[in-house]
Amino acid sequence: MKIGINARFLVLPYTGIGQYTRGLVRAMAKLKPEHEFILFTPELVDVDLPANCKQIRVAEKPYRSASLRKAHWEHLLLPQEMERFGINIAHFPYPCNPWKRLPMPTIVTVHDVIPWKLPDYREKFRSKFYHFYAKHALKKADQILTVSEFSKREIMKTLKLKESIITVIPLAAPVADEAQSFPELSLRRRFFIYAGGYDPRKNVPLLIRAFQKFIASQYPIDLILVGGKGKGLDAFVTDEHRQRVDKRYLTKPKGKVIFTDPLPQGELNCLYRQALALAHISTYEGLNLSLIEAMSAGIPIIASDIPVHHEVAKDSALYVDPLDFNAVGNAMHQLVHDKALQRELAKKGLERAKDFSWEKAAEETLYIYSLYG
Repeated sequence: MKIGINARFLVLPYTGIGQYTRGLVRAMAKLKPEHEFILFTPELVDVDLPANCKQIRVAEKPYRSASLRKAHWEHLLLPQEMERFGINIAHFPYPCNPWKRLPMPTIVTVHDVIPWKLPDYREKFRSKFYHFYAKHALKKADQILTVSEFSKREIMKTLKLKESIITVIPLAAPVADEAQSFPELSLRRRFFIYAGGYDPRKNVPLLIRAFQKFIASQYPIDLILVGGKGKGLDAFVTDEHRQRVDKRYLTKPKGKVIFTDPLPQGELNCLYRQALALAHISTYEGLNLSLIEAMSAGIPIIASDIPVHHEVAKDSALYVDPLDFNAVGNAMHQLVHDKALQRELAKKGLERAKDFSWEKAAEETLYIYSLYG
């Protein structure tokens, strides 16, 4: 069977969709060596894949607008190539299946309903246009895959899709291509880690403020924001919580906020294992791979008290109101001092992480394929 996959996000390996595409395809190809997996990308990507995977470059048209180039590639160029290669099943790892129904069964993964639920993602006209048509194109899919029971409920409610065509298949921690190595950072102290995006729902400014007041002002403990360099967050690092000595001289904070570039997965895994805890207080998620990464690394988690985080981490996280500045800071302070709680959360996280594997995700996805091919 020829399985065609929109592998566009392989060119963006640090994104959740890029990690999902790579991890799932690798696992499926190993389980089913008799299948041929054809990955369509706008640029060829140097990625280690099994022998039964073929990467096909479908060059974008040189339109001036990046969004127009993307939409044209997804809805016109890619479908043409899938038909030309005689694809038996088409899988789109994010909501981008063509507006026109394809002649082969179509599987679409919808990780969340963020583009349709949160106004920040529809501010520009082109975004509104793109997501409007993406929503209607989903009604032409034969099967919808999603990553959590929470996202399934949100898809049914927001996109008005039938429960019978939606299947929940959770993801796993991203797999590193490179050898495990420690990043080139001057780290001599304990640190909290945040890894993820930096759009408003991630709530990183509040995390920085809470860290500075409750941790940095008192302890030589840092906060590392992976991929945070150049995101405009430096303005939130202030002198507000420094104390004066003899009412004259401001003391220096004992802890620092450290912004890094995006890190290769091998370096990120090493950083996770050295961290005191993951702090992730986003206000909305479809799954949250960072929690799975932290549990797999055996470190405690401070997570926002939202339904999907409870679904993912269960009792292996310390939950806080993400809008309560003091609650976030107190949770960080509690974890610094409570060694027993650190060990308990880390142990429970390692056990919970066993429920997430690419092999399991691949088996369940291949079963869905088998219903149509």
